Amino acid sequence: MASNALLGKLILALTLSVFAYYFFWVGVLPFMVIDSSDASWIHSLFPDRKFAFLVPAVFGVCFIGGLSVFTLYHLRRAKQN
Repeated sequence: MASNALLGKLILALTLSVFAYYFFWVGVLPFMVIDSSDASWIHSLFPDRKFAFLVPAVFGVCFIGGLSVFTLYHLRRAKQN
């Protein structure tokens, strides 16, 4: 099993790489002026732009929903005691 420091570095590297990929996808790629001959290789690295906002929205709804369910569960449990 990996040590906590190694695991932390691995999680940090994974998080930073996902952030950099998403930032380039949403923040840089729409503003790049690309010739029609070069458009295939750079745009093939990323999904369609509509998913750039759909994926975080779904994760956000799931996160807020999970927090709500967790809070309601513990509030009802505390009320019963």
